[in-house]
Amino acid sequence: MYPDFIGIGAQKAGTTWLHRNLQAHPEVWMPPIKELHYFDEKAELEDGFVSRLRGDRPADKRWRRQIRGRLRRPLERLSSRNFAWDLRYFFGKPHDGWYASLFEPGRGKTTGEVTPDYAILGKEGVARVHGLMPEAKIVFMMRNPVERPWSVANMGLRIRGGSIEDMTIKNFRRQVKNRRVRRMTDYLRTLDTWSAFYREDQIFVGFLEDIHFFPEETLRGLYRFLEIDPSVASGVIRERVHTGSVSTMPSWLAVHLARTYREDTKRLEERFGGYASFWHFCAERLAERSPRKERTRQIKYPLWESTLWERWEGAQDISPQSGPLSSLRTAS
Repeated sequence: MYPDFIGIGAQKAGTTWLHRNLQAHPEVWMPPIKELHYFDEKAELEDGFVSRLRGDRPADKRWRRQIRGRLRRPLERLSSRNFAWDLRYFFGKPHDGWYASLFEPGRGKTTGEVTPDYAILGKEGVARVHGLMPEAKIVFMMRNPVERPWSVANMGLRIRGGSIEDMTIKNFRRQVKNRRVRRMTDYLRTLDTWSAFYREDQIFVGFLEDIHFFPEETLRGLYRFLEIDPSVASGVIRERVHTGSVSTMPSWLAVHLARTYREDTKRLEERFGGYASFWHFCAERLAERSPRKERTRQIKYPLWESTLWERWEGAQDISPQSGPLSSLRTAS
């Protein structure tokens, strides 16, 4: 009873919106918790409940955060079926059979899960996924590399109660160079790794811009990919794509990210065109600026809200808003 599909990221690229809409589809069953983290964390755990309760590993801390979140759930929403699932998930010992059992309540429906950290799995990790579910479908969402790390940093600042004024250029550069941050934004590495095991027709690649501009069309394309009723897309949950509590990003930071990801966006444009060409346009234009001169300035965020979008759109032969540019593309 392994899942029929897996959402593998990327982090801060619309996966929560995706999870909510898939969860609402009558032909789909998904776990009540987003991000099971089996293949990136739990698959290698060999100890039990006490270790998770006291441990200091990322998996232990995440387990405690998730259980606190479930305990805050209103009692009237706690069914016996959900309670049984919670017991299995939180107190069972992780192994392949345990992971499969988490999808038992979805028998007869299309089942899946979304864990963005699967995007950074190496070949050994993806080989394990493929060994258990070779026919699964893979869903991968991407976001402008020039803004994704800022979204992550902004979320971290909000959680810790800090502010961007407290962050120095040196500290931010250190964050951006972090191996996990780099791998999470290395979309082509992710696609190449997963494509080594899954066929082209098993991988759906979507773009955050499509979720913003064309949510219904994007869902319809995804539902067709998953072979479920596409007409349900008319009931799309039209919540604003989560970008945090800010509507701008520091210009100096945007310049630094543009210089960091200029080559990445160029390769993405060559492979996908569409929105990826906008990402490269942003990187090229922002990289020309001086971080020092931009120190006190702000730029609208997400970048499709900035003048960069208008300038890029004006340079296109056709209007990019005439329909989804890339949400129906696969990993070719």
